[in-house]
Amino acid sequence: MPSHQNSMPNSKAAKFVNANPLAPMADPFAGMDGDESEAAKEMSENLQKRMTNAMGEIKQRHANGNADVDDADKAPTGSAYHAAAQMKRIKKEEEQLRMKEVERLKAMKSEADAVYRNKNENGAPEDNDEDAESESEEDSDDEWFNDDSELEAIRQRRINQMRAKQTEIAHHKSLGHGEVRTISQDQFLPECTGTSEWIAVHFFHKEFERCKVMDHHLKIVASQHLECKFLRIDAEQSPFFVQKLNIRTLPTLMVFQDGKAKDKLMGFQDLAVDPSEPDKWHTGRLQQWLSGTGAIKYKIPTEEIKEEMRRMGINPKGTVWSGTRGSGFRSQAYDSDDEE
Repeated sequence: MPSHQNSMPNSKAAKFVNANPLAPMADPFAGMDGDESEAAKEMSENLQKRMTNAMGEIKQRHANGNADVDDADKAPTGSAYHAAAQMKRIKKEEEQLRMKEVERLKAMKSEADAVYRNKNENGAPEDNDEDAESESEEDSDDEWFNDDSELEAIRQRRINQMRAKQTEIAHHKSLGHGEVRTISQDQFLPECTGTSEWIAVHFFHKEFERCKVMDHHLKIVASQHLECKFLRIDAEQSPFFVQKLNIRTLPTLMVFQDGKAKDKLMGFQDLAVDPSEPDKWHTGRLQQWLSGTGAIKYKIPTEEIKEEMRRMGINPKGTVWSGTRGSGFRSQAYDSDDEE
């Protein structure tokens, strides 16, 4: 007897067979009426749109070849990740450096070949000892250019230099170098007697305009000279060290080497280019003073270098404080006894 299980379109079996088992996932808000249905529909469309955009971004990153690169604000954290990322950057820089070196050597060889061809086209004199010697040198140069061992040696030296530099930078930053940090009186001794060899401490007063001038220049110097740690401490909140170090003028910049006071800059002593405008001086003036103490490595640009920097649009004298004194300008003379 034939089966009539699916012969009745309105039977329960027919409904079961025709039902879509994935329908709840495709439209989870089905069956709602009125405002709820509209809100659910809008939410579903918004979700679908966001998923589509996300998939498009992933496809685009794959198409651009940077699918495995994390965004700076979304990347994982932790020393292991940062170490791996740093090594990846170093390897990339090494490869770029190697390619540049190879291209430079190729360009030098091409230039030498062009000179040699031009010489022959213009008619070279008959062979003599000088020509033979010149050809011998050219053959020697060709052998040098084609010698992979020489290229590899140059590449390895540059790689070692880059690694040493990166290691030094990472070490200095781990000690808090590269910025001007504000510390409290309790932090003074640990910071100044730690592992950093050179420390420069700015004793400031929050209402003194000249202290802002000093801060302006110190931020620039700190970012350029990682060999020295730069700190600032509120003189009002540090009466013990103000008294101990005989701070009587603000701003005062104290330089320490291995925890021992090395030198002291009181106010803008000898920094101003024009005595009539004592608050206007270039960052290079402060760099020059700090280099005299040994805290940083800095060479005064020669006139030739200055001219080249001007030609390239670079200010050879550094920046000048552009703040205004205003009516709240206070004298730089300071006595801790008056603040108590």
